[in-house]
Amino acid sequence: MEQKEIIEFGSEKNIIIENSAVDLIIEQNLDYKKIIEEAIEKGLFVIKRKMIEEKIVLDSTKLSSTKKEETIKSFSPKAEEIESDYQILEELNVTNQSCSEGKVKNFLEFFRDKFTSIEKMLKARGMTNKPIKRIKTVSKGNEVELIAMVLEKWKTKNGHIGFKLEDLEANCIGIILKDDLALMKESERILCDNVLGFKGIKGNEEMIIIKDVIFPEIPVNSFKGSKRDVFMVCISDMHVGSKLFLEDSFQKFLLWLKGNTDNPKEKEIINKIKYLCVLGDNIDGIGVYPDQIKELSIKDIGKQYDKFVELIKEVPDHIEVFIIPGQHDAVRFADPQPAIPKEFVEKLYEKKNFHFLSSPGWAEIEGLKVLFYHGPSLHDLYSSVSFLSYSNPAKAIEELIKKRDLMPVYGLKRPYVPEKNNYMVIKEVPDIYLGGDLHHYSIGTYRGTKIISCGTFQERTNFQTQQGHVPTPGAVILLELKTGKVYEKNFYKEEEVLEKTV
Repeated sequence: MEQKEIIEFGSEKNIIIENSAVDLIIEQNLDYKKIIEEAIEKGLFVIKRKMIEEKIVLDSTKLSSTKKEETIKSFSPKAEEIESDYQILEELNVTNQSCSEGKVKNFLEFFRDKFTSIEKMLKARGMTNKPIKRIKTVSKGNEVELIAMVLEKWKTKNGHIGFKLEDLEANCIGIILKDDLALMKESERILCDNVLGFKGIKGNEEMIIIKDVIFPEIPVNSFKGSKRDVFMVCISDMHVGSKLFLEDSFQKFLLWLKGNTDNPKEKEIINKIKYLCVLGDNIDGIGVYPDQIKELSIKDIGKQYDKFVELIKEVPDHIEVFIIPGQHDAVRFADPQPAIPKEFVEKLYEKKNFHFLSSPGWAEIEGLKVLFYHGPSLHDLYSSVSFLSYSNPAKAIEELIKKRDLMPVYGLKRPYVPEKNNYMVIKEVPDIYLGGDLHHYSIGTYRGTKIISCGTFQERTNFQTQQGHVPTPGAVILLELKTGKVYEKNFYKEEEVLEKTV
Protein backbone atom coordinates (compact mmCIF):
# COMPACT_ATOMS: atom_id res chain seq x y z
CA MET A 1 0.00 0.00 0.00
CA GLU A 2 1.36 3.39 -1.04
CA GLN A 3 0.46 6.98 -0.16
CA LYS A 4 -0.54 7.78 -3.76
CA GLU A 5 -2.95 4.83 -3.89
CA ILE A 6 -4.78 5.97 -0.72
CA ILE A 7 -5.01 9.63 -1.77
CA GLU A 8 -6.33 8.72 -5.24
CA PHE A 9 -9.03 6.45 -3.81
CA GLY A 10 -10.04 9.26 -1.48
CA SER A 11 -10.25 11.72 -4.37
CA GLU A 12 -12.52 9.35 -6.28
CA LYS A 13 -14.87 9.39 -3.28
CA ASN A 14 -14.51 13.19 -2.76
CA ILE A 15 -12.70 12.65 0.56
CA ILE A 16 -9.60 14.65 1.59
CA ILE A 17 -7.09 12.73 3.72
CA GLU A 18 -4.41 14.53 5.75
CA ASN A 19 -0.86 13.38 4.94
CA SER A 20 -0.25 12.47 8.61
CA ALA A 21 -3.43 10.35 8.56
CA VAL A 22 -2.21 8.57 5.41
CA ASP A 23 1.15 7.87 7.10
CA LEU A 24 -0.62 6.33 10.13
CA ILE A 25 -2.83 4.15 7.89
CA ILE A 26 0.28 2.79 6.16
CA GLU A 27 2.19 2.40 9.45
CA GLN A 28 -0.63 0.40 11.07
CA ASN A 29 -1.50 -1.47 7.86
CA LEU A 30 -5.15 -0.43 8.15
CA ASP A 31 -7.91 -1.06 5.60
CA TYR A 32 -7.97 2.41 3.97
CA LYS A 33 -10.98 1.60 1.78
CA LYS A 34 -13.06 0.67 4.84
CA ILE A 35 -11.95 3.85 6.65
CA ILE A 36 -12.98 6.03 3.69
CA GLU A 37 -16.33 4.22 3.29
CA GLU A 38 -17.06 4.76 7.03
CA ALA A 39 -16.23 8.47 6.65
CA ILE A 40 -18.72 8.75 3.77
CA GLU A 41 -21.43 7.03 5.88
CA LYS A 42 -20.82 9.60 8.64
CA GLY A 43 -21.08 12.48 6.14
CA LEU A 44 -17.42 13.51 6.54
CA PHE A 45 -15.29 15.17 3.84
CA VAL A 46 -11.93 15.25 5.64
CA ILE A 47 -10.10 12.44 7.42
CA LYS A 48 -7.66 13.66 10.10
CA ARG A 49 -4.91 11.79 11.94
CA LYS A 50 -6.81 12.12 15.25
CA MET A 51 -9.75 10.20 13.74
CA ILE A 52 -7.44 7.34 12.80
CA GLU A 53 -5.90 7.29 16.28
CA GLU A 54 -9.36 7.09 17.87
CA LYS A 55 -10.32 4.24 15.54
CA ILE A 56 -7.20 2.28 16.53
CA VAL A 57 -8.05 2.68 20.23
CA LEU A 58 -11.71 1.74 19.65
CA ASP A 59 -10.84 -1.38 17.64
CA SER A 60 -8.33 -2.40 20.30
CA THR A 61 -10.96 -1.97 23.04
CA LYS A 62 -13.50 -4.02 21.11
CA LEU A 63 -10.94 -6.78 20.59
CA SER A 64 -10.04 -6.75 24.27
CA SER A 65 -13.71 -6.84 25.24
CA THR A 66 -14.34 -9.76 22.89
CA LYS A 67 -11.43 -11.66 24.40
CA LYS A 68 -12.78 -10.94 27.92
CA GLU A 69 -16.20 -12.27 26.95
CA GLU A 70 -14.63 -15.38 25.42
CA THR A 71 -12.53 -15.93 28.56
CA ILE A 72 -15.55 -15.54 30.85
CA LYS A 73 -17.78 -17.80 28.73
CA SER A 74 -15.14 -20.54 28.65
CA PHE A 75 -14.47 -20.33 32.41
CA SER A 76 -16.18 -23.04 34.44
CA PRO A 77 -15.11 -22.76 38.11
CA LYS A 78 -14.85 -25.83 40.34
CA ALA A 79 -17.02 -24.05 42.92
CA GLU A 80 -20.02 -24.50 40.58
CA GLU A 81 -19.91 -28.22 41.33
CA ILE A 82 -19.73 -27.75 45.12
CA GLU A 83 -23.00 -27.77 47.04
CA SER A 84 -23.45 -24.77 49.33
CA ASP A 85 -23.18 -25.37 53.08
CA TYR A 86 -24.67 -22.55 55.15
CA GLN A 87 -27.36 -21.83 57.72
CA ILE A 88 -28.57 -18.41 58.86
CA LEU A 89 -28.86 -18.39 62.67
CA GLU A 90 -32.26 -16.71 62.83
CA GLU A 91 -32.42 -16.55 66.64
CA LEU A 92 -29.34 -14.28 66.63
CA ASN A 93 -30.69 -11.94 63.91
CA VAL A 94 -33.12 -9.14 64.87
CA THR A 95 -34.93 -9.15 61.50
CA ASN A 96 -38.69 -9.72 62.07
CA GLN A 97 -38.04 -10.15 65.81
CA SER A 98 -37.81 -6.55 67.03
CA CYS A 99 -40.34 -5.96 69.82
CA SER A 100 -39.00 -2.89 71.64
CA GLU A 101 -41.33 0.03 72.40
CA GLY A 102 -38.55 2.17 73.86
CA LYS A 103 -40.11 2.07 77.33
CA VAL A 104 -38.35 1.81 80.70
CA LYS A 105 -39.17 -1.90 80.94
CA ASN A 106 -37.44 -2.48 77.57
CA PHE A 107 -34.24 -0.86 78.84
CA LEU A 108 -34.39 -2.98 82.00
CA GLU A 109 -34.80 -6.15 79.91
CA PHE A 110 -32.00 -5.04 77.55
CA PHE A 111 -29.43 -4.55 80.31
CA ARG A 112 -30.65 -7.54 82.35
CA ASP A 113 -30.17 -9.84 79.37
CA LYS A 114 -26.69 -8.42 78.86
CA PHE A 115 -25.79 -8.95 82.52
CA THR A 116 -27.10 -12.52 82.79
CA SER A 117 -25.59 -13.57 79.44
CA ILE A 118 -22.10 -12.29 80.25
CA GLU A 119 -22.39 -13.48 83.87
CA LYS A 120 -22.64 -17.07 82.53
CA MET A 121 -19.50 -16.52 80.44
CA LEU A 122 -17.56 -15.24 83.46
CA LYS A 123 -18.72 -18.17 85.59
CA ALA A 124 -17.49 -20.48 82.84
CA ARG A 125 -14.08 -18.82 83.33
CA GLY A 126 -14.07 -19.80 87.00
CA MET A 127 -15.60 -16.74 88.64
CA THR A 128 -17.52 -17.74 91.79
CA ASN A 129 -20.02 -14.93 91.81
CA LYS A 130 -21.22 -13.67 95.15
CA PRO A 131 -23.98 -11.04 95.10
CA ILE A 132 -22.78 -7.56 96.07
CA LYS A 133 -25.25 -7.46 98.97
CA ARG A 134 -23.44 -10.45 100.55
CA ILE A 135 -19.99 -8.96 99.96
CA LYS A 136 -21.03 -5.99 102.09
CA THR A 137 -21.09 -8.34 105.10
CA VAL A 138 -17.50 -9.55 104.51
CA SER A 139 -14.94 -8.31 107.04
CA LYS A 140 -12.35 -5.71 106.06
CA GLY A 141 -9.14 -7.18 104.61
CA ASN A 142 -10.70 -10.41 103.30
CA GLU A 143 -10.53 -11.47 99.66
CA VAL A 144 -13.68 -10.98 97.60
CA GLU A 145 -14.79 -11.51 94.02
CA LEU A 146 -17.87 -10.41 92.19
CA ILE A 147 -19.43 -10.02 88.77
CA ALA A 148 -20.73 -6.53 88.12
CA MET A 149 -21.69 -3.97 85.50
CA VAL A 150 -19.73 -0.73 85.56
CA LEU A 151 -22.24 2.03 86.29
CA GLU A 152 -19.79 4.94 86.71
CA LYS A 153 -16.05 5.57 86.34
CA TRP A 154 -13.97 8.48 87.65
CA LYS A 155 -10.51 9.57 88.76
CA THR A 156 -10.26 10.44 92.46
CA LYS A 157 -8.55 13.55 93.80
CA ASN A 158 -5.69 11.28 94.95
CA GLY A 159 -5.16 9.84 91.47
CA HIS A 160 -6.89 6.48 91.99
CA ILE A 161 -9.52 5.14 89.57
CA GLY A 162 -12.99 4.68 91.05
CA PHE A 163 -15.92 2.63 89.79
CA LYS A 164 -19.52 2.26 90.83
CA LEU A 165 -20.30 -1.43 90.35
CA GLU A 166 -23.72 -3.04 90.37
CA ASP A 167 -25.39 -6.38 89.90
CA LEU A 168 -29.12 -7.12 89.69
CA GLU A 169 -29.71 -6.36 93.38
CA ALA A 170 -27.15 -3.93 94.83
CA ASN A 171 -24.09 -1.77 94.15
CA CYS A 172 -20.71 -0.96 95.68
CA ILE A 173 -17.55 1.07 95.02
CA GLY A 174 -14.42 -0.44 93.45
CA ILE A 175 -11.03 1.31 93.57
CA ILE A 176 -7.84 0.71 91.55
CA LEU A 177 -4.95 2.22 93.48
CA LYS A 178 -2.61 4.52 91.55
CA ASP A 179 0.43 2.50 92.74
CA ASP A 180 -0.88 -0.60 90.95
CA LEU A 181 0.67 0.45 87.64
CA ALA A 182 -0.29 -2.64 85.64
CA LEU A 183 -3.93 -2.43 86.67
CA MET A 184 -3.98 1.35 86.19
CA LYS A 185 -2.93 0.76 82.59
CA GLU A 186 -5.56 -1.96 82.21
CA SER A 187 -8.23 0.36 83.62
CA GLU A 188 -8.34 2.42 80.42
CA ARG A 189 -10.15 -0.40 78.64
CA ILE A 190 -12.79 -0.64 81.41
CA LEU A 191 -15.79 1.41 80.26
CA CYS A 192 -19.24 2.14 81.63
CA ASP A 193 -21.75 -0.65 80.92
CA ASN A 194 -19.03 -3.32 80.70
CA VAL A 195 -19.92 -6.53 82.57
CA LEU A 196 -16.71 -7.85 84.15
CA GLY A 197 -15.35 -9.99 86.93
CA PHE A 198 -13.53 -8.25 89.79
CA LYS A 199 -11.23 -9.76 92.42
CA GLY A 200 -9.95 -7.73 95.34
CA ILE A 201 -9.72 -6.99 99.03
CA LYS A 202 -12.65 -5.78 101.11
CA GLY A 203 -12.08 -2.18 102.21
CA ASN A 204 -14.16 0.12 104.34
CA GLU A 205 -17.94 -0.29 104.36
CA GLU A 206 -19.16 -0.76 100.75
CA MET A 207 -15.75 -0.50 99.03
CA ILE A 208 -13.36 -3.06 97.56
CA ILE A 209 -9.74 -2.56 96.48
CA ILE A 210 -9.58 -4.13 93.00
CA LYS A 211 -6.59 -6.43 92.44
CA ASP A 212 -7.63 -8.16 89.22
CA VAL A 213 -10.15 -7.67 86.42
CA ILE A 214 -11.52 -10.67 84.52
CA PHE A 215 -12.93 -10.18 81.01
CA PRO A 216 -15.58 -12.55 79.58
CA GLU A 217 -13.25 -13.43 76.68
CA ILE A 218 -13.49 -16.30 74.22
CA PRO A 219 -11.57 -19.57 74.68
CA VAL A 220 -7.98 -19.77 73.42
CA ASN A 221 -8.09 -21.82 70.22
CA SER A 222 -6.46 -22.10 66.84
CA PHE A 223 -8.58 -21.43 63.74
CA LYS A 224 -10.37 -24.72 63.16
CA GLY A 225 -10.95 -24.27 59.43
CA SER A 226 -13.50 -25.87 57.12
CA LYS A 227 -13.36 -29.40 55.76
CA ARG A 228 -13.70 -28.26 52.15
CA ASP A 229 -11.24 -26.07 50.28
CA VAL A 230 -13.35 -23.03 49.40
CA PHE A 231 -12.94 -19.25 49.58
CA MET A 232 -15.00 -16.48 51.12
CA VAL A 233 -14.75 -12.99 49.58
CA CYS A 234 -15.42 -9.93 51.75
CA ILE A 235 -16.30 -6.38 50.66
CA SER A 236 -17.98 -3.40 52.30
CA ASP A 237 -19.01 0.25 51.96
CA MET A 238 -19.82 0.50 48.26
CA HIS A 239 -21.78 3.76 48.76
CA VAL A 240 -23.61 3.46 45.44
CA GLY A 241 -25.11 6.85 44.59
CA SER A 242 -22.13 8.84 45.82
CA LYS A 243 -20.10 10.86 43.32
CA LEU A 244 -17.09 9.12 44.83
CA PHE A 245 -18.36 5.57 44.22
CA LEU A 246 -15.65 3.67 42.31
CA GLU A 247 -17.90 1.96 39.78
CA ASP A 248 -15.05 1.20 37.39
CA SER A 249 -13.11 -0.64 40.12
CA PHE A 250 -16.23 -2.54 41.14
CA GLN A 251 -16.90 -3.59 37.53
CA LYS A 252 -13.35 -4.95 37.38
CA PHE A 253 -14.08 -6.93 40.55
CA LEU A 254 -17.22 -8.42 38.99
CA LEU A 255 -15.35 -9.41 35.83
CA TRP A 256 -12.61 -10.97 37.96
CA LEU A 257 -15.21 -13.06 39.83
CA LYS A 258 -16.27 -14.37 36.42
CA GLY A 259 -12.73 -15.51 35.64
CA ASN A 260 -11.32 -12.52 33.77
CA THR A 261 -7.63 -12.89 34.60
CA ASP A 262 -4.57 -14.41 32.97
CA ASN A 263 -2.88 -14.94 36.34
CA PRO A 264 -2.88 -18.70 37.10
CA LYS A 265 -2.66 -18.15 40.88
CA GLU A 266 -5.70 -15.87 40.82
CA LYS A 267 -7.53 -18.27 38.52
CA GLU A 268 -7.06 -21.03 41.09
CA ILE A 269 -8.51 -18.81 43.84
CA ILE A 270 -11.53 -17.80 41.70
CA ASN A 271 -12.09 -21.51 41.06
CA LYS A 272 -12.76 -21.98 44.78
CA ILE A 273 -14.86 -18.87 45.57
CA LYS A 274 -18.16 -20.05 47.03
CA TYR A 275 -19.24 -17.17 49.30
CA LEU A 276 -19.36 -13.37 49.07
CA CYS A 277 -20.05 -11.25 52.17
CA VAL A 278 -21.19 -7.63 51.63
CA LEU A 279 -20.88 -5.75 54.90
CA GLY A 280 -23.09 -2.68 54.80
CA ASP A 281 -23.34 0.91 53.56
CA ASN A 282 -24.32 -0.56 50.21
CA ILE A 283 -25.72 2.78 49.06
CA ASP A 284 -24.87 6.34 50.11
CA GLY A 285 -28.43 7.07 51.23
CA ILE A 286 -30.14 10.44 51.61
CA GLY A 287 -29.78 12.91 54.49
CA VAL A 288 -27.31 10.83 56.47
CA TYR A 289 -25.14 13.90 57.17
CA PRO A 290 -25.42 17.68 56.48
CA ASP A 291 -25.15 18.80 52.83
CA GLN A 292 -24.85 15.18 51.65
CA ILE A 293 -27.07 16.00 48.67
CA LYS A 294 -24.18 17.94 47.09
CA GLU A 295 -22.05 14.79 47.03
CA LEU A 296 -24.62 12.51 45.40
CA SER A 297 -24.68 11.37 41.79
CA ILE A 298 -28.06 9.65 42.39
CA LYS A 299 -30.39 11.72 44.55
CA ASP A 300 -33.19 9.19 45.01
CA ILE A 301 -32.80 6.32 47.48
CA GLY A 302 -34.87 3.94 45.36
CA LYS A 303 -32.70 4.62 42.31
CA GLN A 304 -29.57 4.15 44.40
CA TYR A 305 -30.78 0.65 45.25
CA ASP A 306 -31.73 0.05 41.60
CA LYS A 307 -28.11 0.75 40.66
CA PHE A 308 -26.84 -1.42 43.52
CA VAL A 309 -29.05 -4.30 42.36
CA GLU A 310 -27.96 -3.83 38.75
CA LEU A 311 -24.33 -4.24 39.80
CA ILE A 312 -24.43 -6.90 42.50
CA LYS A 313 -26.74 -9.26 40.58
CA GLU A 314 -23.83 -9.80 38.17
CA VAL A 315 -22.17 -11.99 40.82
CA PRO A 316 -22.16 -15.56 39.39
CA ASP A 317 -25.11 -17.68 40.55
CA HIS A 318 -22.94 -20.39 42.15
CA ILE A 319 -21.65 -17.86 44.74
CA GLU A 320 -23.79 -17.44 47.87
CA VAL A 321 -24.09 -13.72 48.70
CA PHE A 322 -24.72 -12.50 52.27
CA ILE A 323 -25.65 -8.81 52.65
CA ILE A 324 -26.04 -6.75 55.83
CA PRO A 325 -27.02 -3.07 56.22
CA GLY A 326 -25.06 -0.08 57.51
CA GLN A 327 -26.16 3.33 58.72
CA HIS A 328 -26.37 4.62 55.11
CA ASP A 329 -28.89 1.91 54.15
CA ALA A 330 -32.70 2.16 54.25
CA VAL A 331 -33.11 0.67 57.73
CA ARG A 332 -33.35 2.20 61.20
CA PHE A 333 -30.19 4.08 62.17
CA ALA A 334 -29.86 2.49 65.62
CA ASP A 335 -28.31 -0.91 66.33
CA PRO A 336 -29.27 -3.69 65.99
CA GLN A 337 -30.30 -3.01 62.38
CA PRO A 338 -32.73 -5.37 60.61
CA ALA A 339 -32.08 -6.64 57.10
CA ILE A 340 -32.60 -4.36 54.09
CA PRO A 341 -36.35 -4.51 53.23
CA LYS A 342 -37.48 -6.49 50.20
CA GLU A 343 -39.17 -3.42 48.67
CA PHE A 344 -35.77 -1.87 47.87
CA VAL A 345 -34.01 -4.96 46.50
CA GLU A 346 -36.85 -7.20 45.33
CA LYS A 347 -34.94 -8.63 42.38
CA LEU A 348 -32.22 -9.87 44.74
CA TYR A 349 -34.74 -11.46 47.12
CA GLU A 350 -35.99 -13.42 44.09
CA LYS A 351 -32.53 -14.93 43.51
CA LYS A 352 -31.79 -18.11 45.50
CA ASN A 353 -28.15 -17.20 46.14
CA PHE A 354 -28.82 -13.84 47.86
CA HIS A 355 -29.36 -13.72 51.63
CA PHE A 356 -30.13 -10.64 53.75
CA LEU A 357 -29.08 -10.56 57.40
CA SER A 358 -29.33 -8.03 60.19
CA SER A 359 -26.37 -6.12 61.63
CA PRO A 360 -25.17 -7.69 63.82
CA GLY A 361 -26.13 -10.99 62.23
CA TRP A 362 -24.94 -14.59 62.38
CA ALA A 363 -24.63 -17.48 59.97
CA GLU A 364 -22.89 -20.83 59.97
CA ILE A 365 -20.89 -21.26 56.77
CA GLU A 366 -18.99 -24.47 56.01
CA GLY A 367 -19.35 -25.40 59.69
CA LEU A 368 -17.85 -22.08 60.86
CA LYS A 369 -19.78 -19.55 62.95
CA VAL A 370 -19.60 -16.14 61.25
CA LEU A 371 -20.46 -12.87 63.00
CA PHE A 372 -21.43 -10.04 60.64
CA TYR A 373 -21.44 -6.48 62.00
CA HIS A 374 -21.11 -3.28 60.00
CA GLY A 375 -19.24 -1.71 62.91
CA PRO A 376 -20.51 1.80 63.80
CA SER A 377 -20.10 1.24 67.55
CA LEU A 378 -16.33 1.28 67.04
CA HIS A 379 -16.41 5.08 66.78
CA ASP A 380 -17.51 5.32 70.43
CA LEU A 381 -14.77 2.88 71.39
CA TYR A 382 -12.13 5.01 69.65
CA SER A 383 -13.35 8.11 71.48
CA SER A 384 -13.09 6.30 74.83
CA VAL A 385 -9.77 4.43 74.54
CA SER A 386 -6.53 6.19 73.57
CA PHE A 387 -4.41 3.16 72.63
CA LEU A 388 -6.54 2.26 69.58
CA SER A 389 -5.98 3.61 66.05
CA TYR A 390 -8.28 4.04 63.05
CA SER A 391 -5.48 2.59 60.93
CA ASN A 392 -5.88 -0.80 62.65
CA PRO A 393 -9.59 -1.61 63.14
CA ALA A 394 -8.82 -5.28 63.88
CA LYS A 395 -7.26 -4.24 67.22
CA ALA A 396 -10.42 -2.34 68.18
CA ILE A 397 -12.54 -5.34 67.23
CA GLU A 398 -10.41 -7.47 69.57
CA GLU A 399 -11.63 -5.24 72.41
CA LEU A 400 -15.27 -5.99 71.51
CA ILE A 401 -14.59 -9.72 71.39
CA LYS A 402 -12.64 -9.60 74.65
CA LYS A 403 -15.71 -8.09 76.35
CA ARG A 404 -18.17 -10.26 74.34
CA ASP A 405 -20.13 -7.11 73.57
CA LEU A 406 -20.54 -5.11 70.35
CA MET A 407 -21.86 -2.14 72.37
CA PRO A 408 -18.71 -0.75 74.06
CA VAL A 409 -20.65 1.90 76.02
CA TYR A 410 -24.24 3.15 76.09
CA GLY A 411 -25.19 6.81 75.80
CA LEU A 412 -22.48 8.23 73.53
CA LYS A 413 -23.00 8.97 69.81
CA ARG A 414 -24.16 5.52 68.69
CA PRO A 415 -27.85 4.84 69.46
CA TYR A 416 -29.20 1.40 70.41
CA VAL A 417 -32.71 -0.04 70.45
CA PRO A 418 -33.36 -1.77 73.82
CA GLU A 419 -34.41 -5.23 72.63
CA LYS A 420 -35.42 -7.86 75.20
CA ASN A 421 -32.93 -10.18 73.54
CA ASN A 422 -29.73 -8.13 73.56
CA TYR A 423 -28.39 -8.82 70.07
CA MET A 424 -25.26 -6.74 70.74
CA VAL A 425 -23.90 -9.35 73.17
CA ILE A 426 -21.60 -11.85 71.45
CA LYS A 427 -23.44 -14.92 72.75
CA GLU A 428 -21.66 -17.44 70.52
CA VAL A 429 -17.92 -17.84 69.94
CA PRO A 430 -17.31 -16.64 66.37
CA ASP A 431 -14.84 -18.46 64.15
CA ILE A 432 -14.90 -15.42 61.85
CA TYR A 433 -15.76 -11.77 62.52
CA LEU A 434 -16.62 -9.67 59.44
CA GLY A 435 -17.04 -5.89 59.55
CA GLY A 436 -16.70 -2.62 57.66
CA ASP A 437 -17.69 1.04 58.17
CA LEU A 438 -14.16 2.40 58.75
CA HIS A 439 -13.21 2.22 55.02
CA HIS A 440 -9.77 0.89 56.00
CA TYR A 441 -9.16 -2.81 55.66
CA SER A 442 -7.56 -4.58 58.58
CA ILE A 443 -7.08 -8.26 59.42
CA GLY A 444 -6.12 -10.17 62.52
CA THR A 445 -6.51 -13.35 64.53
CA TYR A 446 -7.62 -13.27 68.16
CA ARG A 447 -7.69 -16.54 70.12
CA GLY A 448 -8.42 -18.44 66.90
CA THR A 449 -11.09 -16.04 65.60
CA LYS A 450 -10.29 -14.54 62.20
CA ILE A 451 -11.02 -10.81 62.16
CA ILE A 452 -11.65 -9.05 58.85
CA SER A 453 -12.54 -5.36 58.66
CA CYS A 454 -13.11 -4.47 55.02
CA GLY A 455 -12.14 -1.44 52.96
CA THR A 456 -14.42 0.44 50.58
CA PHE A 457 -15.39 1.16 46.98
CA GLN A 458 -15.57 4.90 47.66
CA GLU A 459 -12.78 7.43 47.18
CA ARG A 460 -11.53 9.50 50.10
CA THR A 461 -14.21 11.93 51.26
CA ASN A 462 -13.73 15.52 52.43
CA PHE A 463 -14.64 14.48 55.97
CA GLN A 464 -11.98 11.73 55.96
CA THR A 465 -9.40 14.21 54.67
CA GLN A 466 -10.27 16.64 57.48
CA GLN A 467 -9.96 13.84 60.04
CA GLY A 468 -6.68 12.58 58.58
CA HIS A 469 -8.29 9.20 57.91
CA VAL A 470 -6.78 7.29 54.98
CA PRO A 471 -9.15 4.71 53.39
CA THR A 472 -8.13 1.65 51.37
CA PRO A 473 -10.40 1.84 48.30
CA GLY A 474 -10.81 -1.13 45.98
CA ALA A 475 -9.31 -3.64 48.43
CA VAL A 476 -11.12 -7.00 48.46
CA ILE A 477 -10.32 -9.57 51.16
CA LEU A 478 -10.20 -13.28 50.33
CA LEU A 479 -10.34 -15.87 53.13
CA GLU A 480 -9.38 -19.48 52.47
CA LEU A 481 -11.78 -21.23 54.85
CA LYS A 482 -9.82 -24.49 55.13
CA THR A 483 -6.46 -22.97 56.11
CA GLY A 484 -7.40 -19.52 57.42
CA LYS A 485 -4.99 -17.86 54.98
CA VAL A 486 -5.99 -14.32 54.02
CA TYR A 487 -5.33 -12.61 50.69
CA GLU A 488 -5.92 -9.10 49.34
CA LYS A 489 -6.75 -8.10 45.78
CA ASN A 490 -6.90 -4.37 45.03
CA PHE A 491 -9.04 -3.35 42.06
CA TYR A 492 -8.36 0.37 42.47
CA LYS A 493 -4.60 0.02 42.28
CA GLU A 494 -5.00 -2.98 39.95
CA GLU A 495 -2.56 -5.06 41.98
CA GLU A 496 -2.18 -8.83 41.90
CA VAL A 497 -3.43 -11.00 44.76
CA LEU A 498 -1.19 -10.72 47.83
CA GLU A 499 -1.11 -13.14 50.76
CA LYS A 500 -1.37 -11.27 54.07
CA THR A 501 0.19 -12.25 57.39
CA VAL A 502 -2.25 -12.54 60.34
